[in-house]
Amino acid sequence: MRVRSTKAYRRTVLQGCVVTEACLQALGVRRPGVLFVLGHMRSGSTLLLHLLLTSPEVASVGERNAIYASRADLAHLAIKVRLAHRSLFGSLRYVADQVNHSQFTPVPGVLADPRVRSLFLLRRPEASLSSLLALSREYYNSSWSVARAVDYYVTRMDDLSRIAAALPSAGHAAFIRYETLTQFPQRTLEALRGFLGLAQGFSSHYGTHAFTGRRGDPGPTITAGVVLRKPAVADSEFGEADLLPAVDAYHRCSEALARFAL
Repeated sequence: MRVRSTKAYRRTVLQGCVVTEACLQALGVRRPGVLFVLGHMRSGSTLLLHLLLTSPEVASVGERNAIYASRADLAHLAIKVRLAHRSLFGSLRYVADQVNHSQFTPVPGVLADPRVRSLFLLRRPEASLSSLLALSREYYNSSWSVARAVDYYVTRMDDLSRIAAALPSAGHAAFIRYETLTQFPQRTLEALRGFLGLAQGFSSHYGTHAFTGRRGDPGPTITAGVVLRKPAVADSEFGEADLLPAVDAYHRCSEALARFAL
């Protein structure tokens, strides 16, 4: 009974958001596009989201861990962001969410919607896995094993590869590497501005938000307010055999995303 009630409530909420967007459009309020940062844990997706929010044309409520099963979920995101920012009638070019887990990744039909733009973000496996293990030790109830971290990374790489293959055209997505973003932030952000068709560019210096440290990256680095070039992480926790599946998956995913490179 509770499951049925939950589903019914979700349908009601989604229908209400669709109707609200339609009413706003009738009043001349432009429907915003939707930006998805499609990455993986420790890919820098929280950093990228904060950088995107340096443009007044982009708004977000942070990583939602929400389901995107239909176009109505896009309307739900847009209305949720508008309400959170107390700007129901305001002008917004994009609303944004970051997605690092396959269970929350929008279905192909949603990603192919004309109002959606996807930003794929990858980080090399050695640094990603070291950071993920450190995160689990500091913030999780139990530390991840090397095998669990590698399995997550490989699965996520393969899922992102499949998503990329299903997208209809290069105009729907852009591919960014964490290393390029952190080493050449202004160049990368200018390329993103052009891809998104924004009049005002992004800044490598960013502010914090109500969700900073609570959604997405919980660590202190995200509050720095500027892109930091992190030193190379020692990978002593991994043997060559441990890393090989992750390295192979990273290269497969990079090849699948190559047509979206900025």
